[in-house]
Amino acid sequence: MYINSFHNRISDDFFILITNIGNGLFIIIIIAWMLIRRKKVWAWQTGISFLTSGLIVQIGKHAIYSPRPSAFFQSKASIHLLQGITCTGNSSFPSGHTASVFALATLLSLYSSDKRWGILYLSIAFLAGFSRIYLSQHFPVDVLVGSAIGVLVSVFIYCLLPSGIFEKKSAGSSWMFQSIKLH
Repeated sequence: MYINSFHNRISDDFFILITNIGNGLFIIIIIAWMLIRRKKVWAWQTGISFLTSGLIVQIGKHAIYSPRPSAFFQSKASIHLLQGITCTGNSSFPSGHTASVFALATLLSLYSSDKRWGILYLSIAFLAGFSRIYLSQHFPVDVLVGSAIGVLVSVFIYCLLPSGIFEKKSAGSSWMFQSIKLH
């Protein structure tokens, strides 16, 4: 309710834009960009991380029913809802947009040799997660758990699927040693 009370037109427009970074279509565009740039390992890891975090989120949404803020506050209090922002599904817990954007930001941070980029990626992910609360789509706990899912899944995928799995076998080294090589 506190966050919801600070609406203005500029913030509304900004958070409507930034929330779409957690949209699956945006992640698919980033994966396609990685493939165009011949970053096959990045594309595979990002795709697998996106699908895995999405699966975990869907399991959570079906296992734990948590109404979205608009449904929860419907008879209790008035909250600011924006036209054109639709609730997808009934269950709010955990936030899928937040899991997706943190999965992407975590991997991009791990890929970046300049850690200032990592701070930027994670800051954008934080803003996208905050947008889900600002836009009355999720409660803070939904966003917190969604971000944890995205980060943990991406770190796990980054370590589990090292680049050697996706590279051709070179002469003189066994596939087994290439596949277990960590970054």
